[in-house]
Amino acid sequence: MSITSIEAITGAPAKIDRAGIVLCGGLSSRMGRAKALLPWFDGRVMIQHVAEMLGSVVDEVIVVRSAELELPALPVGVKVVVDRESARGPLAGIRDGLAATEAVSAFVTSTDAPFLTEAYVNALFEFAGDEACAPIEDGFVQVLSAIYPGSANAEAQALLDADKGRPRALLESLSYRPFEGKISEAGRQAWDGFNTPEAYLAIVRDVDPGASAVVEWEDSGTVARVTVPVGTLGEVLAAGFKALAKADLPWRAGEHVAEGFRVRVGEAASEGDMRSLAIPVGPDETVTIAAVTGTETETDCVDNAGSAER
Repeated sequence: MSITSIEAITGAPAKIDRAGIVLCGGLSSRMGRAKALLPWFDGRVMIQHVAEMLGSVVDEVIVVRSAELELPALPVGVKVVVDRESARGPLAGIRDGLAATEAVSAFVTSTDAPFLTEAYVNALFEFAGDEACAPIEDGFVQVLSAIYPGSANAEAQALLDADKGRPRALLESLSYRPFEGKISEAGRQAWDGFNTPEAYLAIVRDVDPGASAVVEWEDSGTVARVTVPVGTLGEVLAAGFKALAKADLPWRAGEHVAEGFRVRVGEAASEGDMRSLAIPVGPDETVTIAAVTGTETETDCVDNAGSAER
């Protein structure tokens, strides 16, 4: 029975048993761009993929973002809250997510969880009961793929006040139950994620060896498009210019796109240094590049500048 129908019958708010909390509030300095906005498949980015999956197994989904991160459209009903102290790490985000729900229990995940499944989340909730629990792999507690009591935000705040900012400290204070089950998807665990361009691109290629991106070259009002394999921005542009027979253009300046070129990656308005040749370009993403004309300013060359996430 849905929450709406329960409210209609009883006239009282429905009890929320399960919440799903997605953290995307940090800096992701090693990735170079926001992990929440990295393309996945089927036209979605990571935060959309994870939020939609969680919505099928919990009563409410809460996304905790940094103040700087602009999110795309999310599934109907998703609650977005701001991480008040994103610089303090994931425990601060967990605190803010728990404070935003009245659920009995909450499943907490990072946004880079492409292999998260209904079966895994359900199994973890059923194992936990009304306690905290977390999976353990090779001796490591997976603190960002774990169940926390919905009322644990006060305990999280107390730990932060005591300068104990690790999520594991919260789990230990709650006497969490270790979950050692193995529920994998295509040989991957639900908590498998990525912190670097290389790790992200390796996962994308593993899922689809033929994954591709598009390079658009704008010149005098015309646009030429070519399809190239996914890769770093440097790899994608090199392949694109080679296919367009423009490999001799001076588009590279060290580790960045040269200032004489205007470049845009994907649709995001602000998510990191998008002129860095090391950032990843994901499946079905479009890179648009053009030479700067005499009427354009230096600002026009930089379409994207801002901050990314945890």
